[in-house]
Amino acid sequence: MSNGKGSASPSEMDPKDLPNVPAFQDEFTRDFLQSTEPVREGYYPLEGLTGKFTMDFPEDMYIGDKSYDRGKNNSSERLIISHKDETLDLYTEIRLTYYDFMDSEESIKSGVSSKAGEELEFRPLKSNFDNQSIEVAESKDEIYPGVMAVIWNENRENIQLFSMITCSDNLSEDECSKLVEDEKERVMNIFQSIKLTQSEGE
Repeated sequence: MSNGKGSASPSEMDPKDLPNVPAFQDEFTRDFLQSTEPVREGYYPLEGLTGKFTMDFPEDMYIGDKSYDRGKNNSSERLIISHKDETLDLYTEIRLTYYDFMDSEESIKSGVSSKAGEELEFRPLKSNFDNQSIEVAESKDEIYPGVMAVIWNENRENIQLFSMITCSDNLSEDECSKLVEDEKERVMNIFQSIKLTQSEGE
């Protein structure tokens, strides 16, 4: 994919020529980014190294290289997306796992609930893509609130998503609550941008 400024991908460009944001200044994350042209303000196009999904990636986050894992024959892919700066008023971590097979939608929702350690109440969101479904649930954990989601397509591929949002200690409870609600909306928008690449016309 062209980055709009020639054929070089961000991973091949001099870091000095890249946007001065965490996503591009992290060497490992650059391997996933497809272009220096934003898809919308603050977000850049990302493709999993398996080639199985794309998403709008937030410029203020990065992908941890030590937590990354890819299954044999690209059967799975796991990455953790988070903020580098832990002194922020709000620190968000997103765990994304792709699988190339599922038994049923109910089984993946049950699995996400089990991993979250609580009975999650999933609700459907409007999918931005044909032949693809997404459902989300909000964690009831008061200490580490977050949004969970499951995405699947007609090929039985699926993505399971966990997010955890943490406020800094210097925020009041009311300040924290307001920021958390805004961040949940942002996280859900990120989730809705994820596309299983086999979902359309195949």
